[in-house]
Amino acid sequence: MKIKLVPNEANSGIQFHSERFEGNEMSGPQADAGKGWWGKVYGENFGNKVIGESKSGEDIVKPNEWNTYEVLAVGPKIRTAINGHLCADIEDPKYVRKGMFGLQVHAGGPTEVRFKDFDFELNPKAELKTVKEGQ
Repeated sequence: MKIKLVPNEANSGIQFHSERFEGNEMSGPQADAGKGWWGKVYGENFGNKVIGESKSGEDIVKPNEWNTYEVLAVGPKIRTAINGHLCADIEDPKYVRKGMFGLQVHAGGPTEVRFKDFDFELNPKAELKTVKEGQ
């Protein structure tokens, strides 16, 4: 999908394999977006910390512009990529393998977040489409 976050200091995210949690919140892994968070996987109401090792997508994100954000969750594997660059590559059998999808606008200051060009795939191959081999 494409995401545009203004200002880049704000925070947003893409929930996946998640479940409803206390009202309108969700619990599960979240592909995070925002200054210092791009490309990382966060356990929203699911440990409340960064999950696994991630390379920050900060250097490749285009602040205040459209960015391509790919999230791949197949079996125990979770991978994220920003603008064709691998950020997270996590594998752990304890992760939930099903659940809802959601979009987050984080509480706090004024934030504008836009999403477009979604491409959902059921039972995808365990390969990122936007990352070239060797990256």
